[in-house]
Amino acid sequence: MPDTKPLLKLTDVATLLGRSPETVRRDLHRNPAAVPPRVVIPGARHLRWSEQDVVAWLGKHTQGGQHD
Repeated sequence: MPDTKPLLKLTDVATLLGRSPETVRRDLHRNPAAVPPRVVIPGARHLRWSEQDVVAWLGKHTQGGQHD
């Protein structure tokens, strides 16, 4: 069964990353590797992220995190 947790909004992800929403939005276009992968919902313009994906991304991209 798919994850049924609510998706995170831009402001939620910005808070978790310690950045402004404008910086996260800009990084999506200029430097996509600087932000966690987002959930693409066909036909929707809203930016959304899976909490599980954000936590995993943070684990890989912070000091002391796991590296591939």
